[in-house]
Amino acid sequence: MALVRDRMARRDQMFLQMVGKTIWAHPTSPYRRLLEWARWSPDRLAESVRHRGLDATLQVLLDDGVYLSYEEFKGRTPIQRDGLVLECTEAHFDNPAVPHSFDFHTGGTRSQGSRVPASIESTAAQRAVAWRLTLEGVGVWDRPVILWMSRGAGFNWWLALLHSGRPAVRWFSLSDPSAIRVRAPSRELFALTQAIALTRGLRAPSIRFTPLSEADMVLDTILQVRARRGACLVVTPVSAAARLAGLARGRRITLDRVGFLVGGEPLTPGKHRDITSAGAQAWPRYAISEFGAVGVPCGQGTAIDDVHFLTDSFGLVRRQRVLPDGSAVDALMMTTLLPTSMKITLNVANDDFAEVSERPCGCLWDELGLHTHLSSIRSFSKLTGWGVTVLGTDCVRIIEEVLPREFGGNSTDYQLLEAEDDDHRTRLYLLVSPSVGPIDEERVKARFIEAMHDPTRRRDLVPPLWRQADTIKVIQREPVSTATGKLLPFHTLAGVPASARTLTSSALRE
Repeated sequence: MALVRDRMARRDQMFLQMVGKTIWAHPTSPYRRLLEWARWSPDRLAESVRHRGLDATLQVLLDDGVYLSYEEFKGRTPIQRDGLVLECTEAHFDNPAVPHSFDFHTGGTRSQGSRVPASIESTAAQRAVAWRLTLEGVGVWDRPVILWMSRGAGFNWWLALLHSGRPAVRWFSLSDPSAIRVRAPSRELFALTQAIALTRGLRAPSIRFTPLSEADMVLDTILQVRARRGACLVVTPVSAAARLAGLARGRRITLDRVGFLVGGEPLTPGKHRDITSAGAQAWPRYAISEFGAVGVPCGQGTAIDDVHFLTDSFGLVRRQRVLPDGSAVDALMMTTLLPTSMKITLNVANDDFAEVSERPCGCLWDELGLHTHLSSIRSFSKLTGWGVTVLGTDCVRIIEEVLPREFGGNSTDYQLLEAEDDDHRTRLYLLVSPSVGPIDEERVKARFIEAMHDPTRRRDLVPPLWRQADTIKVIQREPVSTATGKLLPFHTLAGVPASARTLTSSALRE
């Protein structure tokens, strides 16, 4: 708590130090070239921070064109401003002052995913502090922790809990062990960390690969730990928590005294209802692979996904973005403040938007001076079919609430999947889990299209071309998870190289 208070008091100073060491000191830094293009010098930047403050300065920089889109930050498109073109890779935004300890794989929400460098130093300084205080803030610090996550995110949690002195009791990995790669000279990092933990009297759990299809094993462990210790906390993606809750209801078991700290995807009303209807508690967390812990659950939240933005670690401004349906949202643009951050970000978008508010709430984070709240966090991730873009907010409600209510099953039993057919045309497949039981595919499709029609909007979300071309196909098979085990309400394989695709139109029919 003292560390967070100190960071809050030194935000302006931390920012200037970060820029000085990682941007101004490196002539080839893309951020330095952007700042110089916008006619910003070190003296001008320092003067602006002194007079305007950090947050107002970040807004002025944004207005001057000093920012990166998510595609620019990932090196997928060049940085282009009036008279400036910069070709970059992801590595251009690595922090040169922080040792690179290991890699992990992102979830593939927008693509097949990518490898992200990580650091023991960064985990200890940022994630460990955030997650330690998170458990304190929601009153579960004394509960035994079970991890069921992708190996990369799980490794960060594994390290953070060890650093805090309370290791997880079990670690189930949603992703294959190849999803994380330990780099030389730290090839024995995992075993070494376990050995160091033992010298401190801490027993660190080993990893067991446990995909979504083996959820029963995880549920059995949860029940065993609860029986021995009286309660437990499970850190897992939202969809995995909903899957466990569905299994518990199927067994007629109540998950009282079981809490889920969930992230990786939005905690929607449908999934929240699935989790809590089994008797469990659910708290949201917001993390970004390249940035670290970004949002932590509010102990007095006014929404099911209310989180405090970690202003001790980041700056935040917003940039208006127009969506395909003509509406506009404010995209989140983040700036790293800590010198231990693996990635240097200066007004970088991660393609998320949210409702942002400033208010006192009386929880632990509020007492520490963090008053910025985020809720309804969503991504610009999208599906397309016959040239039509569908953004997920309306689809989520239909897939997670309308279809389960009318045809049976849970929020994770339906998925809208985008894939190329055998003729390389983009198609949409509405997948329905076989656990739902026999269905009338045409009835499900008709209800989906009907629910997509919103008379309050200027145009139908499902254009007539979709109906005429029979673009949407209903297929009864298990929804497709990402490489790191997320089970999203909508998912795309269309942008994945053929060599990496696990499904084709023929495979879907089979």
